Amino acid sequence: MRSQNQSRMWKPEPLILARKQVASRNYERVRVTVQAMLLRRMDPEKITVMAVSKEARVSVATIYRRQELFVLIQQANPHIQRRIAEHVYQRSLRELQEELQKAKAEILASQKDAQLTKLGAQRPGQEIIQLKKMLLAYQRQVACLEEMLTRCTCEGQSNPPSCAAHDKEN
Repeated sequence: MRSQNQSRMWKPEPLILARKQVASRNYERVRVTVQAMLLRRMDPEKITVMAVSKEARVSVATIYRRQELFVLIQQANPHIQRRIAEHVYQRSLRELQEELQKAKAEILASQKDAQLTKLGAQRPGQEIIQLKKMLLAYQRQVACLEEMLTRCTCEGQSNPPSCAAHDKEN
């Protein structure tokens, strides 16, 4: 004799089928929405996850979670990032690299000045000492920026990294 529980065995097929239908419906909604936005000649920068989500009536979390949905939006707006934090950290990484380039250029200029001083330019001793101090400060700044750049991971940090040597000076 069979128990009642065995006869009511759970079958996953209907659930799987329902999830596939929802996924395909979401895909079609997002695809059609992005296509409509492009046909309306909407600025690509304005085609965001939030705008598509609102118009397609698909949740923002679903769009971020499903790679194929996010790719549809990313094809229309290539500058869009997966999360806003990634975009912010990429921007701060770019700014740190620019600062590093500026500091390196200043070091080269200071080194050239120091070489000119050694070669025979008539400068008072105090000015030479001041230039050497500036050169050391620029070298410390470059080292600090390089350290900050190596620690920049562009993921999950709530505030940008700081340099211990730079914090001591300020």
